[in-house]
Amino acid sequence: MKPWLLSSCILLGLSACGGSDDSDSDDNGGVTPPLAQAPSVELGGGITAWNDKLMSLTATVNIYASGSSTFEWQQVSGPEVSLSSASVDGVTIDARTLMQDSSITLSLTVTDSSNQTASDQVTIQLNDRISTAMATGDASIAADLSPQIAKRALTHIEQYRSDGETLINNIYQTGVVEYDQGRHSQMIQLAGAEHAYPQNKAYAIVTGNKGLTFAATNDKSGQRNAAFGTDIISSMQQGNNASFEPSFKRLLGWMLEQDQATLAEPKQIRLFLMGGSTVNRINSWIGEHYPNWQVETCSDEATLSSCLAEAKLVITGSSELFSIETVEPLIAQIQADKQPLIYLHLHSWNSVPLTQTVLNPMGFSMQGPGGPGNYFAQDKADWRSASTMLESYSALDSEQLWLTLFDNERVDFNLANCASNCDARFNDDYRPALASIRSNIQAIETSKLDIFNQPDYSLYKLLILLGDNYRQAILYPMDVATSDSLHYLKAYYADHSVYNFRDINPVQKDLGNFSRSDFSHITAVDQTVNLTSKKGFRSVGVYALPGQTMSVTRSDSSDVRTWVFINTLRSGSTHEFASNGYNRPKLLQSTHIEVKAGETIKFTSPYGGPLQIRFDQTDLPTQFSFSQVGLHPYWREGMDGNKFMQDLAANQYDWSELATAHFEVHSKLDKMQKTMEHEPLWNTPEKMASAIMTQVHNYPHLLAGFKGPFIDEVAEINDFAVNQGWQIDTLDTVKHMNADQATCGAGCSGNPYDASWSFSPTGHGDIHELGHGLEKGRLRFDGHDGHSSTNPYSYYTKSRAYTELGKLPSCQGLNIDDEFAVLQASMNQADPFAYMQEAKLTSWSNGMATMLQMMVAAQKHGALENGWHLLARLHILLREFERAKGAEELWLEKRAQLGFSQFSLDAAKNISNNDFLMVAMSYATKLDYRELYQMWGLATSQAAKDQVASFNFSVIDRKIYVYNPGDYCLSLDLLAVAVDGQQPWPL
Repeated sequence: MKPWLLSSCILLGLSACGGSDDSDSDDNGGVTPPLAQAPSVELGGGITAWNDKLMSLTATVNIYASGSSTFEWQQVSGPEVSLSSASVDGVTIDARTLMQDSSITLSLTVTDSSNQTASDQVTIQLNDRISTAMATGDASIAADLSPQIAKRALTHIEQYRSDGETLINNIYQTGVVEYDQGRHSQMIQLAGAEHAYPQNKAYAIVTGNKGLTFAATNDKSGQRNAAFGTDIISSMQQGNNASFEPSFKRLLGWMLEQDQATLAEPKQIRLFLMGGSTVNRINSWIGEHYPNWQVETCSDEATLSSCLAEAKLVITGSSELFSIETVEPLIAQIQADKQPLIYLHLHSWNSVPLTQTVLNPMGFSMQGPGGPGNYFAQDKADWRSASTMLESYSALDSEQLWLTLFDNERVDFNLANCASNCDARFNDDYRPALASIRSNIQAIETSKLDIFNQPDYSLYKLLILLGDNYRQAILYPMDVATSDSLHYLKAYYADHSVYNFRDINPVQKDLGNFSRSDFSHITAVDQTVNLTSKKGFRSVGVYALPGQTMSVTRSDSSDVRTWVFINTLRSGSTHEFASNGYNRPKLLQSTHIEVKAGETIKFTSPYGGPLQIRFDQTDLPTQFSFSQVGLHPYWREGMDGNKFMQDLAANQYDWSELATAHFEVHSKLDKMQKTMEHEPLWNTPEKMASAIMTQVHNYPHLLAGFKGPFIDEVAEINDFAVNQGWQIDTLDTVKHMNADQATCGAGCSGNPYDASWSFSPTGHGDIHELGHGLEKGRLRFDGHDGHSSTNPYSYYTKSRAYTELGKLPSCQGLNIDDEFAVLQASMNQADPFAYMQEAKLTSWSNGMATMLQMMVAAQKHGALENGWHLLARLHILLREFERAKGAEELWLEKRAQLGFSQFSLDAAKNISNNDFLMVAMSYATKLDYRELYQMWGLATSQAAKDQVASFNFSVIDRKIYVYNPGDYCLSLDLLAVAVDGQQPWPL
């Protein structure tokens, strides 16, 4: 500490009573006047204050002597602060440069004209708001310090890089960086290396020109580690990587903290988890370069501990010579004794479970068994200097990029262009960088670590707190073209830096159109939920209240993995670059966090939302206990339907859910209200659930050729398949709909699919989006629009609802009169087939109309009672076809029973859609479709025609089946009209 000294003098005039006023008198009667009372100084008791603002310290000073007096302020102890505006009455303290809680002591000394002194000291505890926020996770403590948080994070990065640069320059000095470990090698992963800095200092020391890390070091509070993605010592012993050898020797010096001369002196070296020729090569290299070293391989399990304990350096592989249980404590012993440890990878591009056992305690990791390593990338390091390597691939680039933007408050791209096409600078640099930050935060969450209860993770604590502060200032909606770019980007950053695995996570004040933020009217409760597992996820029926810490305990012992998360919404459903489209947080679905049997985890969300559980196995009982949650409008079988309807009307939440065994609706409250009011046939949750299971689960999946729970077995589908020797795949999962806003268009497929409309069990949009997950491109005629194969599932569902419930269908009103006219006209041409091809009837509606004709033909010719079921047979056949293509032997065994006996495996792999469909339709109906394909202008190969001819099935004649718009959903018993060029439109 450099002490501050501030001194000055003051002139005090004091008057006294008594005595002579004769100025000529000089003996005062021979009596020495008494000294004035000594001064007094009082600075008060100890003070506690924050260090982020100027602080005024007041002194109480009494001076009794006349004449000049002096005062001196001095910092006696503690980290240096700035003192200014000093007077006898006080001083101003500036401690804003301090970056941690600190204690300082100041003194004030006053000396009067009689040279009498008085002094006092005061101890001031200066607490750092940012450090306190980092220790507690409460960003509100540093709510107005976002610029300082960004600067502090940048300082952390700069120091981390500086330490790494010093190390790497010491290793390579002025030499080149040439390192080629070949394709039969692995990479070292340092994910999260920055989290433990400065206690641990982990760095990539060999980075390939494509960015892969092949070697790394980690100084763990004095215990030094290095890891290589290959056996670099054997490589050098065999004459490879010669230019890297001097650098490797300097690395050894760093590890043992010795200069090269001392390094060459005698010392004990131990080899571990390796054997055979590997040991011979390493011994050979050491014998050549360090002949004074005594090398021993630790291979006797009974003496492993004592053998390793003698080492000044341990060189290890991960050959599975001993069990994980044996190796784990030995690696821990090496590190506890602060022995240097080098890992050499001995498994080519692969790895073994023991690899992670060795690497993880060193602060590294590697791809798991089966990972490709460097096999396909074939990266290597070829840099003219270490500086060039560092300039190309610097640690924490992503974090630095965004922090620099906020620190400078300058946006170096035109964000408004994202309304049409984002600038390359934003797309190629900023967006991937932010995705990387988010991925790192999610990795922390999935490790179930509350970093605010840990001493490390300084950088990411700062990054998360910065996002917390920015989140509180968000006001929706924002428009990428007109909103302030910096405000917009702070909100965008806040979305990507959400971290829930913590106790304190304030509610975002404005949640846009996602939800209200004030839930003060809700009393949190505890709730136990029993669920039967299904692959995928299921709703729980409880609501995570924003800003409210909740916990979940899994109390079953079933052999199933489970993960908990909040909200089912897809990120794409927030259209942040559309006009005023940034109307709510972008990333509302939280990180999926595993909950193991008997485990309790807690988290706090700034958004809140309905909770979900994801499973990896089906049909196992599970039980979860939730604490401090809300109960939103929710219904599942066995629950009170009246209460659900009452909860919908109460408007206490903005989300509701209706769950069945195989389909769940996650809906904005207003949309669920419309769903329940829309159709008297299903105006209670019980009726709605029945309709969902029939119309949404049963019929579409039946038509897609599946079997499973609550999927009907239809004889002309299932029995036919069994008779052909075809396997019918089982579907036993849960599908989902988000009634909210769509990721694309008005509705967007997926599981969940999302839409801007309210759900209906026979709504075309709902079954259409579900159909996207069922359709197969192979079951679409060549060149036809993608949507031509999407709608049969909707039409079939509607036709069944009409037949069984009398519900009049709305099937888009497609007609056939245009196709009728073209077909009839073709017959009057010299080449009808060419005419049909030139007509290009390839739109989605043309494609649907053509496929419908094939189905009607099957029904009309007695192959099926319901022509729609042709599609189910085709799905089943296609799955068998795809499986059979897996191997030559399997194809030869299966092809005849699939109808492709004349096709080689290579021909099957390259078959056109039209060829497949014509053969498959013919084989699945025992009808000859060649003439119908020719009539419609659907090109097929001679091989496909020959295959169908070999069946010797009845030929379907040239007819078109006509209907009024939409009537195909009433019945497929349609009027047949000959295509002869003469027939007029009959309806």
